[in-house]
Amino acid sequence: MVSFAIDLWSQEETEAALGTDVTEAIPELLRLTELEVRIPRLEVLALEKVAMRDGRAVDAVLARELLDFVSADAEWLDREIPGFLEALAWPESDGGAKRRTAASLI
Repeated sequence: MVSFAIDLWSQEETEAALGTDVTEAIPELLRLTELEVRIPRLEVLALEKVAMRDGRAVDAVLARELLDFVSADAEWLDREIPGFLEALAWPESDGGAKRRTAASLI
């Protein structure tokens, strides 16, 4: 249910709606966190324009692009970050238990 909600609303909106239940509904490695970076203006403008075109937040566009990046090194990252592959495969990897819990939370 949470994965369905994230398809309809931004992850930020979904997490806000879940409130304190977010810890049970979304795996820790998939919950939003802050990151401040400095990148060339060209890339910032491109992210903003693509986000506007797609009707999405810049965060969502960048997250989608970074998913390709982390997927390319998934096996190595799984050795470095416990639970990485399971989080990458979520919600399919949770055996349905968390989906049922999440469904009852929304």
